[in-house]
Amino acid sequence: MARRFPPPLFGVERTKVRSETFVELAIDSDGELSKSQFVEQAREQLQKPNDGGCYSAAYMQRIVSTYVQLGILRQQADGTITVWQFGRDWHNGGIDFETFLWYAIKRAWVIEGGFPEGIDGLRAIHRILVYSDRPLDSGEIEQRLVNEYDYEFNDQKSRGFPTLLTNLGAARKTDDGYVATDPTDRWRDRFRNADLLPTFERWLKQEGAHIEPPSNTVKRDLAKYYIYRESGGHGRHRQLFDTFRRDYLKTTAYENDVSQPTIRRAEKYIEAENKRGQLRDQICEQFPSFTGDSLAGLSTSVLERIASADDEADAYRIKSSAGAGLSRADFERWAGMDGTTYSFPTDFELYDWQQEAAQQWFDPPKGTESREPEQGIARVVTGAGKTVMALEVIRRWLDEHPKGVVTILVPTKVLMRQWLEELVEKLNVPADDVGWAGSGHKDRFEDDFRVLVSIVNSAVKDDFLRDTLAVANAENHLLVADECHRYSGETFSNVFEYPRTASLGLSATPLSDPGDEERSESDELLLSELGEIYYELSYDEGISRNLIPEFKVRYVGFELTDAERTTYNRLSENVSDAVSDIETRYGNQIYDLNGNFAHKLQTIADSIDGPTPAISDFFRYTQERRELVADAIGRQAISLSLLRQTVTESKKAIVFQERIKQLERMVASAELRGKNYRTGDVATEYGDRQQLYEQYPGLKKADQALEDLFFDPSYRPVMYHSGHRRNAWNDFAVDWFDDDGFANVMLSVKALIEGVDVPSADVGIVRVSSGSVRQRIQTLGRVLRTGGDPSNTSELFVLYARNTVDEKIFRDYDWDKQLSTADVTHLTWDPAGDWEAGDWDPETPFWKCVRKATEEELPDPNTQRPVPDTADLSVGGSYPGPRDGYRFSVDADGQPFEKSADGRRYIRHETVEDIASIVYERKGGGTVIVNDANHALMMEDGKAVFLGVINPNEFEYTSADADSVLGTVDDTELDELL
Repeated sequence: MARRFPPPLFGVERTKVRSETFVELAIDSDGELSKSQFVEQAREQLQKPNDGGCYSAAYMQRIVSTYVQLGILRQQADGTITVWQFGRDWHNGGIDFETFLWYAIKRAWVIEGGFPEGIDGLRAIHRILVYSDRPLDSGEIEQRLVNEYDYEFNDQKSRGFPTLLTNLGAARKTDDGYVATDPTDRWRDRFRNADLLPTFERWLKQEGAHIEPPSNTVKRDLAKYYIYRESGGHGRHRQLFDTFRRDYLKTTAYENDVSQPTIRRAEKYIEAENKRGQLRDQICEQFPSFTGDSLAGLSTSVLERIASADDEADAYRIKSSAGAGLSRADFERWAGMDGTTYSFPTDFELYDWQQEAAQQWFDPPKGTESREPEQGIARVVTGAGKTVMALEVIRRWLDEHPKGVVTILVPTKVLMRQWLEELVEKLNVPADDVGWAGSGHKDRFEDDFRVLVSIVNSAVKDDFLRDTLAVANAENHLLVADECHRYSGETFSNVFEYPRTASLGLSATPLSDPGDEERSESDELLLSELGEIYYELSYDEGISRNLIPEFKVRYVGFELTDAERTTYNRLSENVSDAVSDIETRYGNQIYDLNGNFAHKLQTIADSIDGPTPAISDFFRYTQERRELVADAIGRQAISLSLLRQTVTESKKAIVFQERIKQLERMVASAELRGKNYRTGDVATEYGDRQQLYEQYPGLKKADQALEDLFFDPSYRPVMYHSGHRRNAWNDFAVDWFDDDGFANVMLSVKALIEGVDVPSADVGIVRVSSGSVRQRIQTLGRVLRTGGDPSNTSELFVLYARNTVDEKIFRDYDWDKQLSTADVTHLTWDPAGDWEAGDWDPETPFWKCVRKATEEELPDPNTQRPVPDTADLSVGGSYPGPRDGYRFSVDADGQPFEKSADGRRYIRHETVEDIASIVYERKGGGTVIVNDANHALMMEDGKAVFLGVINPNEFEYTSADADSVLGTVDDTELDELL
């Protein structure tokens, strides 16, 4: 995510000359001058270098403020100006200017906490210069800050920072640009030690997210400081940094005015670090097989857990689950043996559904005999126990195939560890029968392993899985693909080219059903390789069997503003024009392609040399329309209201959205990013939202209230997404959001990935949705994890803009069928007063701002039309079946033709000509649709009319061949597009 570069530094161009004047004046006045008096006297002593004239009072005011910020001057509590002791030392010749300047910055920016992000800016530029093979000018430095560090700038860019580096002696300016000065290690170490945030990040990663110190209050404010900075905020975050700074630094570091300001940690942090050594000694004495080297690098919290382990096996299990890699020795120690191999514990019973699913995988039930046994995909609601079901399949399969081998394919290291643990602890598989590939480790079947758990990356890299299967020459091979929807990409799908005799796919995220609009090449691939979906356990069934807790779904619809609706309609017209152009240019070529409409267009565009303006327009306008809906201002007020409710009711919430920029608006929306520090104007790239405030004062009020909520002590957020500067922040987010953690809100982008053991939440808020069925399933699965207690009830709020593409979520999936037993409510956002005009109290409870949706406000449900029996149809009568498929046209002369890029291709077919006559007589020409059942129909007055039965593959043409003459556009999809 884009961070905002620290605000510019004005007046540092002549730092040494100005510092000499300011320091001498401050010492001579002995702290008796107020800031305004100091500015006036400074104006008399400092002259412009070009003409010798005086600076204006306003300009000198800004310069003096900069030098206070730099720590060169010290503004006391009563407002008077003086200097720190090291300023006097420099004035007396005791230290050189570069040392004085570094002491000033370290004191003011770090120890006093006045500008901690400034160190980060200096450090980033210094790193860029160190690793550059040539001098860089300011523009090149800024471009690399954007490319390498995701910084964003206001209109003053990095002004002052390269100059300050040269004044410090860390860089020098040549005719060609800036270069780092030798020795570079000196300044690299200085900046690293003074940058407290990454220093503390390393501390938490090393000691464990739950370690004390720091207290939960310090962790809360540290997390907020990080989130606010990463979201582009600036200014208010310093109060958050102060909480951490005063806790982390030794009191004398910021209370005493010393000649050499030094960053020293508080004693409690030193004592906590020493505790690790004591714990290592305790563990080695308690469990002699451990050594000091084997415990090196483990956090204090992990060492504490090992020290409190019940036995040595448990101790090794804890160690292996926390380390960077899993060693064979550690695995064999914690796996142990307990009971009969390849069997569940005597007191363990499978759920009925697990027995059913396993049995049906081996023996297809009546009515499904056409399905091959030992093949298929089970899609099962999250939390119902699909892993245990798969263990039962593995147990039975290995019993029936004593010389067979099993590969368990997983997408992540976390899932690999979970499977290893389940195999040895649930199924009692001997440790020397289990191997794994991933995280720097590669066991092979030829080494007598019967079960291999492999991360998909490792399985396909250099065709590792194929090779080990070939060397082992196993007679039978069962492939278990966990989270199977993750393996349809160009690289991962190579795993399906390796030999196997049985396949089991597992997923809580459903593949599309036949006829589903989202059905794609990837789904077709998985179904053809792993087998059809042979078993499904829905949310409703999971609830009825007491496998998962009951939950409530609250759809919250809101209206676009008048201006948003006008823009939305214009973009929709543009999309409609693009689709018409596409149909004319590419006609029935689309029909031969798999996937949804957008995927087909991309395939066509990729196959054509040169521009494809119609397709480009389609993607451009649909993207602009999605962004308009995603940024609809109604979302902000609803999000604020729901989060206030969560905090007030002491609940935990996960907020889901599609893009990091959307998350940023929940954190620093009201902060004036891009502000011109000279004029106060907002830069154009940030000004749109500020300009909206004039039109919609209610948005400004909601933005400000949401940012105020962020700084409320009772609001304790963490942030989970893929754009962190350091991945450790995702680990912190999960740890701090768990049942024992302090956080009560998790701000996430997209669905949290599989393999992440996300703690349970009381509330899920789908703030922005792509409409993907898969993501909605994942969202429900995350929220429904309530610690295994089915009596807990979660709530999922889904926000959507009414009468827009947002409502696609209701057409993609038959939610009424899947959630028939759930408490589903449709609500309409309708607070008292005109909230857009600001006539709205942001602290009004959520339930007073919504009402139950009327029948007219309910979104259109999914309407999958069944194919009717031809015997029940009559030509010219109404047609109730599917309305998507191949299309041809009838011209004004009653002649049937296809549209193509080369012009019209007239169809010669007796039945088609009869159908064309009907269309000509009733409408004077138009479009004919032929669906997959070969039923021909036309639309008349909004209704489908049956025209007969034809097979497009039998058509002949007056010109060109019929090799690529089929085209389809799903009518449901076009409804949404148009």
